[in-house]
Amino acid sequence: MTRAVAASPEYGNAVVINYLHTLWAASSSRQAFMGVLPKSFLEELAALVSGAGGVAAFGAEVAAQPSRSVARYVHLLTKDPGRDVTRSTLAHSEIAAEGYLPQGVTLGAVAVDEQGRSAISNSEDIQFGPITSGSVESVITITHVALTLTAADEQSRVLCVIELAEPFGLRVGESVAIKAGSLKCGVV
Repeated sequence: MTRAVAASPEYGNAVVINYLHTLWAASSSRQAFMGVLPKSFLEELAALVSGAGGVAAFGAEVAAQPSRSVARYVHLLTKDPGRDVTRSTLAHSEIAAEGYLPQGVTLGAVAVDEQGRSAISNSEDIQFGPITSGSVESVITITHVALTLTAADEQSRVLCVIELAEPFGLRVGESVAIKAGSLKCGVV
């Protein structure tokens, strides 16, 4: 958030709006979301709601905004895509085989561990494959998993890339599943 505000201090700026939308899309936890907003912004918002017309006027302004639906996907990667990965450069690290497609993911609620770190995880199993191209002897080694989101306006972002504790091999005819709760992504 600090980087987004420093890059463009106007709250109406697309950089800040996109950052906030990404944060909300990653987790709908009101507490986590409000925890990163500047207090002065929250105070201005509260003043707007309590001002002339109150909640009804604010609600009308919100209702006038177009909806922005978001789809979240998980991608299997064969190498580290690097720190500056974007949705377009992610393809260089992603599996290229028939039968493979990034899979939609439903994220659960934000969980806080004993050290106070917040994370979200998949609430359902995610199934990939089976891989249908290549020779039976060839092995595709999976080293990383990426979580992305795509908005209705086709804007797309990489939310996180996770290095696997142990890479695994995938062969033609095989499928792979990520069990519910095992894909964890930190939330700031």
